[in-house]
Amino acid sequence: MTDAPTTPTVRGSIFGSFICRVLVPAWLLTGAAIKLSERSPMLLPSPVRDALKSMATGMGMGSESDFATFLDFMLRVIVSGEFALAAAMIMLPRISRAIAIPMLSLFVAILLTVVARGEASCGCFGSKGPPPWAVLIGDAALLALAIFFRPLPGRFTKQNVGGFIALSAVGVAIAFGVPPKQGVAHATEPAAKHSADAVPAIATPKEATKSAEPVPAPKAPEAVNAGKPAVAAPSPTPPVAAATPWPNAPAQLQPYYLPQFEQWVGKPLRDQPVAALITRPIPADLEKGRWVVMFFREDCEHCHAVLDRHFTPKVPLPTLLVAVPDADPAASLPNPCSECQVRTLPKGPDWVIGTPVLLLVNDGVVKMVVSGTDAEDPAKVQAMLDAR
Repeated sequence: MTDAPTTPTVRGSIFGSFICRVLVPAWLLTGAAIKLSERSPMLLPSPVRDALKSMATGMGMGSESDFATFLDFMLRVIVSGEFALAAAMIMLPRISRAIAIPMLSLFVAILLTVVARGEASCGCFGSKGPPPWAVLIGDAALLALAIFFRPLPGRFTKQNVGGFIALSAVGVAIAFGVPPKQGVAHATEPAAKHSADAVPAIATPKEATKSAEPVPAPKAPEAVNAGKPAVAAPSPTPPVAAATPWPNAPAQLQPYYLPQFEQWVGKPLRDQPVAALITRPIPADLEKGRWVVMFFREDCEHCHAVLDRHFTPKVPLPTLLVAVPDADPAASLPNPCSECQVRTLPKGPDWVIGTPVLLLVNDGVVKMVVSGTDAEDPAKVQAMLDAR
């Protein structure tokens, strides 16, 4: 007597279905909704921004304005994709685990890079979200659960496929229907107030005493020149032209700024939109000779290491530090550079700047940029400081 063939049993559990069809989609939807509510490219992890930057450059959209438009579009594409993946895991149980494991593996790989870079935020759950290591633990835990607990088997049905299409369409409509984020107002001050020539000179005590003495009245010309041939009066010396004042910040700031520092090379620093936002007064001799301009965050350990290594106890060149104002005050580090001049950027916009960024400026023109991992290479920073 021959035994009837048996159908292999596919194992699964309700807990596995809860992980792949409820918990992981909820985790994904939360991050997507927060990204969409804040609508800032700063919420994209830096490895994702780097990949998108390479893509934009290859498409001829590498300028600051084009890249900002491209990132806004891609942010909505990514949010739409996250909505669609969440809808697929909820409505298509047969492939929910096949989606969850690769997706969470990608998230873990991205977050490992962010943590290795020492960044304070990954933007995964908004600008005020948990630190990258906490999100990494969450993603890794969900990945482990999805691997060890298989969901209950499911089938493709018309109802399920229709529900997936409908939910995905709603998600795409929401992602692209939300209007762009608006800028913030910024009070501007007259340029003359910030001009170095507008600052009154402080008289020394000797000069003050001399200025207090009565000035003798000038003699009449005819009395002085009586009996002498007339001499033509010298033509007056034309006044020395005042230095061009530093550009004022616009009254309306952009919602976010994405400076492409490598594109500043060979161009005047003053012509860059971000440079106009530096708080005043601008150093009077910033456009004379060689300077270092460094964008940093007060809670950035890499920035602190660069300052401690190259700018203490004395600065190699006149140095202007420009603080990006989105640092965590509780994690701020003491500034080791006592000879550096410190300014800041205005609060309000999102600053998509990976610090530290060092600029070598000569006579007001940007000559070299060292940023990212290059800024952590002592040889490359020293080569910039020695460059002419």
